[in-house]
Amino acid sequence: MKTILDQFKALSDEEKLAFMQQAMPIMAETFGRTPGKMMAEMMPLCMPMMGRGGMGPDQMRNMMK
Repeated sequence: MKTILDQFKALSDEEKLAFMQQAMPIMAETFGRTPGKMMAEMMPLCMPMMGRGGMGPDQMRNMMK
């Protein structure tokens, strides 16, 4: 996992965005199979990041529309 993270960190912002566009459908599929696990394990990590960026849950939902 550390190697993958180091490689990701080395990407340009454009490359990171392109990677995320490819990875998000795979992640959504995984979370769809185990939504409870996603809520229990991922949301505690996501909420502080969104808060630091000044984005609340409602704003995130609006962006996804």
